[in-house]
Amino acid sequence: MFNGTTKNIYLLRHGKVEGKAALNGVSDVLVNPELQQQICDALVHQGIAVDAVITSPLKRCSDLAHLYAERMSVPLSVAPEFQEMNFGEVDGIAFDELEDKWAMLDTFWQDPSNHKLNGAESLRSFHERVTQTWSQLLNNPSDNLLLVTHGGVIRMLLAHCLDFDWKNPSLYSKLSIDNASITHIQVTQFAQSFISVKAIGLPVL
Repeated sequence: MFNGTTKNIYLLRHGKVEGKAALNGVSDVLVNPELQQQICDALVHQGIAVDAVITSPLKRCSDLAHLYAERMSVPLSVAPEFQEMNFGEVDGIAFDELEDKWAMLDTFWQDPSNHKLNGAESLRSFHERVTQTWSQLLNNPSDNLLLVTHGGVIRMLLAHCLDFDWKNPSLYSKLSIDNASITHIQVTQFAQSFISVKAIGLPVL
């Protein structure tokens, strides 16, 4: 007889943001409202069972989370710890305006755990922030949670759940987590926790 509990956590990366390509961390860039509505409609049609929605406070996530939670009549909470990494002085600045910073960016991409961008959050503190908040999330009473968040957060959570080295640059350069995609993690608590990654980066649209 199974007396454990199974929790489904759906990590949804926000839709494609407006504006030029940039390292958008804590910069509060927007997703076009029509696109937010399309993602919300597509989510509804997928028929995923969701008891509660949790969102990053940044509008590219929270605008969608509000739409979906209202549509499904489920509670919504904001988790600032699940916002994207802060990229410091290059955060939100278009890549084509960063010519003088390319050497610094290149060094960061090749070894992000040992090369902090100027004024930025370190990869280690980002890792600690996200994984500590994940541990708290596992105590949430809801069995089916939708977390609307960012590519960096999802990669960090996957590394944590799969026991991958979060310092490995390949996690950030080779693992594709597209906009408006769902990563499904299932946690079964029975004497101890068993984590199963059911899907990574499945497109919603």
